[in-house]
This record gives sequence, C-alpha cells and structure tokens, in this order.
Amino acid sequence: MKNPYAGLTVLWLTVALGSSMFLGQSKRPYDIVGVRFCPKTANRSPNYGSEFSQRSQQKLDKKYCRYERKLLKEVWEQKQFEASIPLPEASLIIRDIPASSSTAIWFLVSPIASGIAYLCWAKKSEINSESAHYELEGYKTQIKLVGVSARNERDFKAQTINSNWDNQRVKSGFISVEAMQDKLKRQTELQDKTHDSALKQFATADSEMDKKIAENLRDKHKADKESQKVLGIKNKDEHIATEESKNRELVNQLVEALKQHEDGWLWTVVDAIKPIWLVGDMGTGKTNTSVAIGLIRKYCLDIPVFRIADRHLNGENSEVWNLLEAQLKADNDSAILEAIQDVIERREDRINSKVEDPEQFLLDEFTQLAKLDKESVERFVSSTFSDTRKAKEYFIGVTHNLTNAAFGDGTAEMRKGAFYLQKFTLDNKKPLPRIVVKTGLKDVCGNNLEDIEKTLPAWFRAETIYGHFNGKPIQFED
Repeated sequence: MKNPYAGLTVLWLTVALGSSMFLGQSKRPYDIVGVRFCPKTANRSPNYGSEFSQRSQQKLDKKYCRYERKLLKEVWEQKQFEASIPLPEASLIIRDIPASSSTAIWFLVSPIASGIAYLCWAKKSEINSESAHYELEGYKTQIKLVGVSARNERDFKAQTINSNWDNQRVKSGFISVEAMQDKLKRQTELQDKTHDSALKQFATADSEMDKKIAENLRDKHKADKESQKVLGIKNKDEHIATEESKNRELVNQLVEALKQHEDGWLWTVVDAIKPIWLVGDMGTGKTNTSVAIGLIRKYCLDIPVFRIADRHLNGENSEVWNLLEAQLKADNDSAILEAIQDVIERREDRINSKVEDPEQFLLDEFTQLAKLDKESVERFVSSTFSDTRKAKEYFIGVTHNLTNAAFGDGTAEMRKGAFYLQKFTLDNKKPLPRIVVKTGLKDVCGNNLEDIEKTLPAWFRAETIYGHFNGKPIQFED
C-alpha cells in the first residue's frame, strides 16, 4: 500500500509557506491621500477680462496643479495645519485613496497548515517504523527457517550417504548382513541405556533434594521444640485455641449477667439495632455509659466502631474514649458537622450495596448542633430514625434534652422508635444507678412501654467492661 503522507506533508508545508509569505502580504494595508496644489489666479474679472483670467488660471494649473503628492492619511491629518502660514484649503485638491483589502487571515492558516504537515510527517514516520519492524521480523523468521531446513537437509543427506555406503559394503562382501544388524542392535541398546541413565540421574537429583528438604524440616521442628521447651511456650495453635476459649467464656459471663439483670432489659437495649439516645444533665455519666455499650457490642457482638464524634474527645472525656478504638474521629464542631453529613451519604451507600458487616457510630454533645446547621441536623435525625437498621449501623447518641429545638420539628412520633435512656444525678458530679427508659421497650404483646424505671448494675462502667476483657475479669457474683 502506497504511503500518501509524504506528499500530504509537502502539500501542507507549501500551503503554510505560501499563506505566510505570499497570500498573507497586503500590497498596501494603510490609507493614503493624494494632494495637489492648485492655486487660484488673482487675475479675475471684473478687473481683468474673462479670457485673460482663463489663460492665467490655465498657466497656473499647468505649472502646479498637474503634480500630485501622496502621503499617509494619518500623517496628512496631523501635519497639514502645523505650518506657520498654512495654505488655504481652497488651493488644495485632496483625494482619499483607501487601503487595499487585508489578507492577514492567511497568517492564521499558516500555523494550522504547519500543524497538519507535522501530523502527516509523524504518521508517515510511524508507518515506516512499523513497516521496518515487521520486515526485520520477517527476515529473522526466514533466516531461522532456512537454517533449520539446511540442518535437516544435511542430516538427511548424511544418513542417506551412510545408508548407501553400508549397502555397498554389504553388496561388495566387506560386511555381512548379520554384522550390520548386530551394529544397529548395539546402537539401539546404547541409546536406551543412555536414556535410562539420564532418567536415573534426574531421579537421584530429585531424591537428594527431597532428602535435604526432609532434613531441614526435621531440624526446624527439632529446634522449635527445643525453643518451646526452653521458653516454656506451648504450641501456637493450642495457645490460640486456649485464648479463644477464654475470651468466649468472658463473653458468655458478661452476656449472661446482662440477661439476668432486671429481666434482661439491658441486654435487650445492647443487642437491638435501634438507635440509642442517652439523655440527662451534666454529671450523669452519659458518655461513660455510651462507651460501655460500645465496648459490649465490640467484644460480645463483634461490631467494630467506625466513627466517634465528640467536642471533648481529646479533653475531659479523653480517658474514656481511649478505651474504644475507632477508624475515624471528630473532635470539633466543624468536623462533627462534616461527619454527620458523611454519615448520611455512607448510610445510603451501605443500603445500596447491601452490606452485611455491621458497624458502630457514637455521637456525643448533640444538643447544640442544630444551632450551627439546622438543615444538616434535621437530615441526620431523619436518617438516623429511618436508615440505621437497613445500613447495619448501631448508633449511640448523647444529648441533654429531647426538645424539638435539638431534634427538629415533626420528629416526635419518629423518636418513639428509638431507645431513650434518661440518667440522673444529685450533685452533677456522681451519676445515680437510676435510669428511666422513656421509649423503646415493649411488652410481650409488642406494645410500646414508656417511662419504665430501671437501674444500672454497679459494674456497668466503661473502665470495668474494658478491664473484663483485658486481664481484670468482673466478679459478677459480688
């Protein structure tokens, strides 16, 4: 296939050069004026006769008026009145000569044509390079084919010549047929033995390698046993199994204690996926209780904490929050507002993705957020009551009151679908064990129960729950 890009390159280069050097050049891109000096004769009637006056005018015209001077119009307009004694305008005949039409547009064609020429040349070079590559590969293939063919041809000719000479020796009586057959038999046996020997060498090498591997494994096992004997360490698998069994026993003890406490209402709250809101004055231990619930869900239900949001995360409540690991944390108002906006989108994504792995979100100091961004808070509250179950999110929130100012108008009925746990204190310092489950619990018929008086056990604190799974098990019988 003929390559047309070289011709196209020359064509577009010609267009580029022609448009810039010839077509783009205007003959006269500026306006000029033609000026003739034609003074009027002073010999005019009635002082002189008309014939004499006419001859005088013709003589002046012949001497002056037949010459025309051309100037730039711009220069003429600036300079014509600068003389100390300017000529009267009546003595001048001025002719405007407009500029020739501009062809500057051709200067725009030049770079475009140059670019097209460059692309054509690049394409031509690419085609040539590809063609040369395939041609070289073809040469290599042909050389290999010729080499293989020549080698096979030499081998075939050598075998044919040897066979012919053997036949000639037999015919001439230099060697018998039996001797030829015996020779072929010995050659075949030699080839078979060579093949068997090669196989045995491979098998011996494999056997030596297997032996080395077995010896290394034996030495490693022996060294491990001696190390375990010296260090007093049990088998790793047995150790892991023992730890898992111990942790499972701790989980069962805690779950059983929660179920036994006051008909198991506390386990009902912890195990449910309903949103939990802790309400109360300052000093009622709301944050501590929320972390305790989060720890129980982490250890007993295997639900990790994805996010924690609290203005006092690194301040007053830092010791309690440090007991609970989380992937993301927000410790100021702007970060918390961004967090709740992200939570809304995350819930929608988890619902659309149909995730199965649950996660926790703990939010403290919710009370004042509506004053900062009412719209975002209302969207978050609506999402919390409608999307947490589908998104497999276990939510715990802390607030000082249950007013519409904090939760938004029109949420009173929605709030009945969550657990509201009200806590109490006498001196705003030490929390009381008393707790009122304002909503969330149901009777055996499924009816909602409101304002149910309950108590928290003395061991239901974040530090105690954390210690139960970290070397300080709770003595529930006490």
